Amino acid sequence: MESRSLKLIPSIYVADGQVTTADSRHVRDYNQAMAHALECQKMGADELIIMDVTAISDRRRNLPKFLKDLSKTLTIPYTFGGGINTVADVDELMRWGAQRVYVNSAAVRNPELIYKVTSEYGKNALMVAVDSRLTFGSWKVYLSGGKSRTEIDLINWLNVIQLRGANQVLVSAINRGNNDAIFEIFSKITQVATLPVLASASFTKAEDFARLVNECNVQGLVSAHFLQTEERFNSIRNLTGGSTDAPLSFEE
Repeated sequence: MESRSLKLIPSIYVADGQVTTADSRHVRDYNQAMAHALECQKMGADELIIMDVTAISDRRRNLPKFLKDLSKTLTIPYTFGGGINTVADVDELMRWGAQRVYVNSAAVRNPELIYKVTSEYGKNALMVAVDSRLTFGSWKVYLSGGKSRTEIDLINWLNVIQLRGANQVLVSAINRGNNDAIFEIFSKITQVATLPVLASASFTKAEDFARLVNECNVQGLVSAHFLQTEERFNSIRNLTGGSTDAPLSFEE
């Protein structure tokens, strides 16, 4: 099988520098958060995405130390997101050691933020994340972690993201049990995208993730649940012929 550039990226939920679940109900301590990040690296992760579900700046007492220690400890890059609404938020996170940030709902509410961040820090400093769900026959953009529906068409929003200067997009298909529709929309996304596309879906089989790569031509896979063992990393690479020899990001 022909080798291709593919990124396998676990996402880790944190609350103020502590590992948690998406709903913040189960929190483990700081040392476990750091150990989990290192274990993902050891298993074969190419990058990490750190999702802060705290999203309230005055409760982030432990976050500066966590990000600084991550930058010193990991040999793979990481992207941090959650509660980022302004360029000032990005300034603060960069001072704390974040190498790259992502924005989601804030970009929908203020698309100019994409241009402002990329102008200040360069295109590679920003990833735009998008949550989308198939709703009444069309894929709509959702906000607030997939809880709030907008009437924004997914493909139209991707075109805006590109025009505003984003250099990478993470699209999360938050539908369950409709795999064919997910494959169909990601094929359409990669046909219209002029920037690298990362994909996230609630699949439970390596074969389904591999199909996103082999048939839909996404360039990276993101998962908080599936990418938890070295065996799963290897199974996807074996099914896709994936390698990390080439960079994911396009040249500016």
